[in-house]
Amino acid sequence: MNLMTSPENLVKSLKKSGLIFKSFKLISSGEFEPEDVDWNFKDVLHVKHVHALLDTSILIQTDYTLTSVNKLKILFFHTKYLAFQFDSGPNEMTYLTQIGPFFIVNSTRFYKNGELNTDVITTYNVGSNMLFLNLFFPLIKWAITRNYDNLMVDDMLMRERKGALRKLGISFAKKNDRYTFAETQKTNRKNCVYKPSIFNASLSSKVLIKNKVGSAVFEFLTGISDPWGLRGVISKNKLALYPRMCDHYGACLDNATLNKNILSCPWHGKKLKAIHEEAVTKNMKFTLSYNGKNFSFNINNDLIKLTVT
Repeated sequence: MNLMTSPENLVKSLKKSGLIFKSFKLISSGEFEPEDVDWNFKDVLHVKHVHALLDTSILIQTDYTLTSVNKLKILFFHTKYLAFQFDSGPNEMTYLTQIGPFFIVNSTRFYKNGELNTDVITTYNVGSNMLFLNLFFPLIKWAITRNYDNLMVDDMLMRERKGALRKLGISFAKKNDRYTFAETQKTNRKNCVYKPSIFNASLSSKVLIKNKVGSAVFEFLTGISDPWGLRGVISKNKLALYPRMCDHYGACLDNATLNKNILSCPWHGKKLKAIHEEAVTKNMKFTLSYNGKNFSFNINNDLIKLTVT
């Protein structure tokens, strides 16, 4: 793999053109793997569905580089900027951005800290002429930190969700030692990898009622948000069952938007149809096979019994 220049060399090159730089670091940490951070940074699709303050349009994309136009909302203003993002080493991503008279080179390194946690350290190098840098660096640092905090809330939820799935015995497919930009965008690919032995019949047979009978839509959940968990929706005397976990990258679908009986993944917008539909009757009983297991339902209003084997 041909990697781009290091962020340090990039800053040195820009200094030769007369720019002055000031730097600062922002750090996050959580129970996930370094590769979950690598995936997160290369996952362009999630920006549209997860980050309300950011919009990205791809201009040029290769396996390990991305050039994009980004629109970011800061307070009441929308700022557009061109960004070049690339792999600069193992477990490291670098961004080069120019906004007006300012060049920003930020490198993010992510690595294990102990058995469970991964630390993510981002160094922001802000360059301009001395006058502009001295005048505006505090404001730029504040704006970047505020943006980092806002975006990180959503990113951390995604990373920690993948970390939680790993604890259940689920991992995530990737072709090489690191992800590519194109790889993350193939929403029809099933990337969740697990062995059938992680199935827990007792846990999968549990039922949680989300709301009571009498509502326009009655919902319940079975098991947990894993490969065998189901989300049941009863509307207009019809029952539809959906998965609780998206097999693309493991997003939880418990509260995913339903539109005309189609579920939309909250991470990437993948459309999922019901895996089973049944007309509602009194004391309804039915069975179905899903993901290699047999589900036996007995439903009487909001009393639901389920056995999964």
